[in-house]
Amino acid sequence: MAKKKRFKSTQLRAERVKGIIRDNYEPGRQDRCKLAIYRSKVRPVIGISERTFWRLMAEVEAEMPAVEDDKQLKLF
Repeated sequence: MAKKKRFKSTQLRAERVKGIIRDNYEPGRQDRCKLAIYRSKVRPVIGISERTFWRLMAEVEAEMPAVEDDKQLKLF
C-alpha cells in the first residue's frame, strides 16, 4: 500500500505528540494512560481533537518496529 503524503505541519505535530507521549506514558497506570495524557497535556497545548490524536498515534505505532518477546511461545 502506498504511503500517503503528509504535510510538514502534520509531521511536526505528530512529532510533538509522540514526544509528549514518550515523556509521560506509563503502562498500567490509569493516570498515565494515553487518553489521560491527551486530556491533560496534548489537548491544552496542541489543540487537536481526540480523533486526530488517535490517528496520529496509529501512524506513530505503525512506524515503530515490532519487538519480539523472548518469553512468548512461537507457533512455528
